[in-house]
Amino acid sequence: MAESVREQNDRIAITDVINRYGTTIDAGDYEGLAACFTRDSITRYGGGREFRGGEAVAEFVKGMTTDLVAQQHLLGNHEIALDGDRATATTYLHATQIEREEAGGGVIVTGGIYRDVLVRTDDGWRIAEREMQSLWRERREPSS
Repeated sequence: MAESVREQNDRIAITDVINRYGTTIDAGDYEGLAACFTRDSITRYGGGREFRGGEAVAEFVKGMTTDLVAQQHLLGNHEIALDGDRATATTYLHATQIEREEAGGGVIVTGGIYRDVLVRTDDGWRIAEREMQSLWRERREPSS
C-alpha cells in the first residue's frame, strides 16, 4: 500500500531530527542538540546515565566531549514506524572521536543502536525517549 504524502514527509522529518542530533554534536552546537528533544524527554545512555530534557543531554554531551579535537557521528539504517503523532525509530550509530594530544591523542570508535520514541510538536518532530545500546567500542592509540 502506498504511503501518503504526509507519511513520507513525516519520515523525512523524523530522519532529519535523528541526523541533526549527530551533526549538532559534531559541530559543538549544544543549543541545536537540546532542540532535538522534547522538554520532558528521557534519554538513557547506559551505565545508569539517564537525563531528562534536551538541555540535560546537551550539558552531558558537552562535558563528555571537551577532550576531543574532532568527532563524526554517522547515523543510518533508519527504521521508522509511524502511529499518528507518535513514532518509534531504530537507528545505527558509528561514531569516531579524536582526542586532543593532551588527553592522550587516541581515536575512539563506537558502534551502537539508538532506539527512539518521537512525537510531533508545534516545532516539528522531536525525540521524547532515547536509549542508546553500545554494541562495541575500540580505542586506537596514537602512532609513535
